[in-house]
Amino acid sequence: MKTINLGQKNIIEPIEWKQYEGETVVVKTIIRKGQRIQETAFYPDKVKAKPRGNAYIIGNGPSRKGFDLTRLKDTGQTYGCNALYRDFLPDFIFSVDTKVTQEMCDAEVGLKTVHYAPSLEVNREYSKGMLHLIPYNPHWISGNAAFWTAGVHGHKNIFLLGFDFREYGKDQLNNIYQDTVNYGERHSNDVFEGWLKQFRDHLKMRPYINFTIVHDNPPEYMKYLQTGSDLGNSKVISYAEFEKILTPR
Repeated sequence: MKTINLGQKNIIEPIEWKQYEGETVVVKTIIRKGQRIQETAFYPDKVKAKPRGNAYIIGNGPSRKGFDLTRLKDTGQTYGCNALYRDFLPDFIFSVDTKVTQEMCDAEVGLKTVHYAPSLEVNREYSKGMLHLIPYNPHWISGNAAFWTAGVHGHKNIFLLGFDFREYGKDQLNNIYQDTVNYGERHSNDVFEGWLKQFRDHLKMRPYINFTIVHDNPPEYMKYLQTGSDLGNSKVISYAEFEKILTPR
């Protein structure tokens, strides 16, 4: 297995939270007489999300398999991605892959909950006005875009379930929806390293948010998230500890 270098210096400046009102994005690029011309449009925020309780970000890693996701609804807002809609409909759902996004649009997911996607997908014909622009899109994978947006919404306590950031052994699932429609082959460790870097970058960007990863058997490198001198806003807890948070006495 490839060693993940988490000690590499990466200068990331904190960003100040402000209410999201919308943004201007490039919707078309054309080349005319050797010049690149970009057409832009302003997309106002139609969601107007307000934080309520905790933010629960649901990844599709196998570590969350068996946990009853409906229990999250009473104590906060749920964020998920991709094929999660087949089994559970979160308050906000994300997709960045074209095939998965089209599948979700065909299923009219955006009529049942808030469906976020990149501007490229928002402007496709099959979206039929059901998609919302990922705010200040960092161009991350869909799961990471979910916890990014929870931060944009103003949440101060974010819990991550099913975020494994790892490859599993041969013939083992690394995604609950692996080998189903519109899901490709297993990912490599290089991909997981990129996902973890995005997560760590977000910790640095928003030091005022407390991030908690729920995992019963965290990989060794997850411990670094708790001990890195630059990352004091993240911890890993077990599902037993998480149960106590969901059902306080």
